[in-house]
Order: sequence, then C-alpha cells, then structure tokens
Amino acid sequence: MLTITKYNDMLFDEWEKFISDSNNGTIFQKQAFIQYHINRKFVDSSLIIKNKNAIVAVVPAAIKNNILYSHPGSSYGGIVLSNNLDFKMIHEILKAIDEYCIAQRYKALFLINSPSIYEKNLDQSLDYLLQWNGFKQKELYISHAVDMSNTSDILSLLTKRKRRYINNNQKLNSLTFEEEGYLEEFYDILVTSKKKYNAAPTHSLDELIKLKNTFPEKIKLLVTRNENQIIGGSLIFFTNDNVALVFYNTILEQYRESQIAMLQLYKCMEVAKKYNLHWIDFGVSHTPEEENPLAPKFSLIHFKEQFNAKGVLRIAYQKEYGDY
Repeated sequence: MLTITKYNDMLFDEWEKFISDSNNGTIFQKQAFIQYHINRKFVDSSLIIKNKNAIVAVVPAAIKNNILYSHPGSSYGGIVLSNNLDFKMIHEILKAIDEYCIAQRYKALFLINSPSIYEKNLDQSLDYLLQWNGFKQKELYISHAVDMSNTSDILSLLTKRKRRYINNNQKLNSLTFEEEGYLEEFYDILVTSKKKYNAAPTHSLDELIKLKNTFPEKIKLLVTRNENQIIGGSLIFFTNDNVALVFYNTILEQYRESQIAMLQLYKCMEVAKKYNLHWIDFGVSHTPEEENPLAPKFSLIHFKEQFNAKGVLRIAYQKEYGDY
C-alpha cells in the first residue's frame, strides 16, 4: 500500500538521505538546494511516497497557478526513485501521484526528471510509463555531455585541432587557473556576458554565495587569470557521484575570439576527473534570443562536440487533470 505525505522541515534529514541514496537524485532535488531562493518564494508542495514505512520516491514540487511544478526553482525536479524498483512498482507510484493530484484538484502536473546519465543504474522505465499514463512532452531540451569513465587521458577525447591548441599555444599556456575564491569578480563578467543576449544569470550573486556556502564541496568555481586580471571562469556543480554540470562558462568580451573558453571547458573536465566524476555535462544549447527559445544553437553544439560530447535529452512532461 503506497502512501503520499507532504514534505515538512521535520523530514529534512530523511529527504536529503533519500536523494543521496536514490537512483536518479541530484543536488538540485535536495531541500537545501531548493530553499536557496532569496527573493523568489515558492509555495512548497513536495511529496514523499512510501511503501509501508520505506520511502520509494519523492517529488520536489511547488504550486504555481494551480499546477504542481517539479520544480520551478531548480534545473531538475521530477520523480526521484529509489534504487532497484521494479517496473510494476514505478507504475504504481505514478498511479498514486495521479490520484493525489486529482484529489488536490490540481490543474496539471509538470515534471522535469533528471536525464538518464544522472542515474546510477540506467532505467528508462519511468519515461515509458509517464507516456503510457498520459503525460505529454511539454518541452524538449538538448544538452551535451562527455563520458570520461573509460579513459585516464581526457585530452585524447578532444579533436586533434583542440589538442594542438592546448599543447602548442603559448598564450594559452601562460594562463593560470585557480579553484575557489573570486566569486564576485566572476559574477561581474557573467552579468556583462549575459547582457549581450538581453539575458541575466539564473542566480543572483547573493544566491550563488548562499549555495556555495551550503554546498562547499559540491560547487566549484574555476577562474582564469591572465597575469593579474581575472578574465573568465566556470562554475561547476557536482550534481551527484556520477555527473559534474558546467552551469556557467564565461569570458571577457575581448577574449571571446581566443581559445580560452575552450580551455576553460577542458579544465572543467580535469577538475571533474580529479574528483572521480564519470560524466561532465556542458549544459543545454538553445537560442534564448530567438523567437523560439528552444531551437538548437548549432554553433554551440558543434563547439561542444569537439570535446567528444554527445547529446543528452532533457524532457519536460505535463499531464492535464482539469480546469479547476
């Protein structure tokens, strides 16, 4: 018999442990992450699904326009599953969530699950069962990630041309890279870079500081220095034991035509490998400045493919329940 209860702060430790032990949980579904928002408050409606007394799934979620969103405040939400659930149990979990949403008279349920590379054990049963149970694809994103698990020589993963740049370019070799510190300087460069596309960073500086303090071992800042000047950098999230996600990679405008942005991504790969991560995800490649912001950005995808990155789907599902 499955039961569903709403999350409350008394269950914080139990929730965090379940995410760490789950098959597809990441830092983005931890309550410590979800609660980072400083000026963007959500009505939390996260759910815990138990089979008898054991948690088998959780849904980090918030209410928005009478839609249960999972989650409006993080890259991934969705249904986080326990390890080694069989097909029938996953089906029963979906049915229980459906019944709960109908009983609560929610208009719809919106889910962005962790992509498959974030799973400890590959299992696409959830995707199949979502579609079988009437969930429709609402949005589709393409990310690109590099599998580093089968080599100790990550330079060999790059194209020959990129390897030559790294090995033979004196200007690149004169740069230094530093972990930690300089978050404000990095953020200034990031804001300036985003303005070119009439955009802004996903996080405020205060939010990044809060996140960095909350997850000091899981969020790494790598800055690029040219002599005494910080000219760019990357912010990397160690999402779980499998995957590092490059959330931001930015550089001063005057260096945009150089190969420094490329070198920064390679250095991110080195950092992820050093900490024994199997994959590095370079993030989505879309065109927010265009009429259709979900259209693929082919030039950015080609850039990532030169690191041997392959496409990884992020699928947003939605199921309508009624116009309550």
